[in-house]
Amino acid sequence: MKDLIAVAGVLLLLLGVSALVIGAARYFFPSLEQYFPESFKKPLSFQYGSYYFLAGLLCLLWL
Repeated sequence: MKDLIAVAGVLLLLLGVSALVIGAARYFFPSLEQYFPESFKKPLSFQYGSYYFLAGLLCLLWL
């Protein structure tokens, strides 16, 4: 069970980092907005990226 939580934590960390990078690119380069569909704009924001990252840290710290 601990291995499953560790894998979920690592995946959430990776998802959080990638969402933060995409959110930073969208913030610093507004011309990239046209390449993201409307349904992906909210999940790939700084707010959701930080949620994914913190959830991954919580999973790993819980072990």
